[in-house]
Amino acid sequence: MAWLTVQSLQSGFNDYLKEKQSQELKILSASLAQYYVQNGDFSGLRHRPHLVRQLIDQSLGREAPPVDEVSPNERAFSPLRREPDAPAPLRPRRIEMGGRISLLDERGDPVFGPLRSDAQVMREAVVVQGRTVATLIAPLPQFALESTTSDFIRKQIKQILWLALALITLAMGLGLWLGKHLVKPIAGLRQLTREIAHGRLEARATVETQDEIGELARHINAMAQALQHSDQKRKKVMADLSHELRTPLTVMRAEVEALIDGVRPLNQDAILSLNAEIHHLKQLIDDLHQLALADAGDLHFNFEMIDVLDLVRQVGKRFKTRFESAQLRLQFDFPNEAIFVHADQGRLTQVLENLLENSLRYTDAPGEVQLSLNVQSGQSQLVQIVIADSAPTVEPAQLDKIFDRLFRADAARFRASGASGGSGLGLSICRSIILAHQGEIKATQSGLGGIAIHIVLPKGK
Repeated sequence: MAWLTVQSLQSGFNDYLKEKQSQELKILSASLAQYYVQNGDFSGLRHRPHLVRQLIDQSLGREAPPVDEVSPNERAFSPLRREPDAPAPLRPRRIEMGGRISLLDERGDPVFGPLRSDAQVMREAVVVQGRTVATLIAPLPQFALESTTSDFIRKQIKQILWLALALITLAMGLGLWLGKHLVKPIAGLRQLTREIAHGRLEARATVETQDEIGELARHINAMAQALQHSDQKRKKVMADLSHELRTPLTVMRAEVEALIDGVRPLNQDAILSLNAEIHHLKQLIDDLHQLALADAGDLHFNFEMIDVLDLVRQVGKRFKTRFESAQLRLQFDFPNEAIFVHADQGRLTQVLENLLENSLRYTDAPGEVQLSLNVQSGQSQLVQIVIADSAPTVEPAQLDKIFDRLFRADAARFRASGASGGSGLGLSICRSIILAHQGEIKATQSGLGGIAIHIVLPKGK
């Protein structure tokens, strides 16, 4: 490697010298052509080395030799005459080539300089009016490093190579260590994702670092936990759904078998009982269909600007008589001015009717239900609808779960009333509808001792 470097240095520098000498030969050729035009031939340069030297130095911008070294005759033949006081032109220093140049006239006879063979020389024609009147010949420049210089360069190159080899070895070792450090946790995460893909949702990654790999592991753990929770909810919904579908079918089958066996007479009461179970089963299937549409984004809405005050008032009036028949007092708290929201009137009516139906079904008599409407003040005005009823209530920990599908609380609210349970999907449908309206719905314990359902919708502009 060191030898190649030295050879490359020498070759490159020789090419540089050749190019430099070629340029100087062109300059000198132009000066000799001028001399030829002034003097008619090159006889004045024969056997006059000082004059040749002066011509070369002046042509290449070098200092001319002292005047006392040049004879009067040589000064008379000087081709580049200038005033005595005129300053010499400032040019960069050139390669010393005076003693190495030869000039052959058009017959091939030497004018000055040593005779050279045709090999290893550079030629430059002296042309006057398109005719070659002479030829400049100069040896090819050769540059060779001294042995001590070559040895120094080789030594430095060897040291650089050893240093580079050491740095490469260090980089490779560091790269292997970093690769092992990074690939090991990635391989663990790859195995974890494979387990999750095969349904082992309880698998978790061990977070050992706080870097990007550790953050990725935490995200994968959160994803696995969410998938596990969703899978548990799916299994629970399937189990609850099977129970909900089995119950009315079991009752219907028992009643039909009793009618067939003659245990129960076929009269209007028996038919009404069967009709009630069929209605319950149909309601459950309809609710499931609506939830499936909501999950798929196919639940259609017809949004328009509506007066929500008028809507709530009309729905409350329709339930007034039914609440009084159930010994429940339905109270209203409405503002005086109209309130407009951008909503689907039919879907919003469905939500209000579902919530009032739940209060009517599960509130103990004598009891009280309050239906209120107000506008919340703030930077973005919101419309709030609240349906609050009296006892019984549910445990605070279960309030967030009552909107889950097929949720059944064990509290007295869903047992002591003696009312037949609904499908368990009504509140889930209400939440889907409210979310489609860019609103919120939540449950809290009311001041009357029961549950308060809060619906928040953005006010129309």
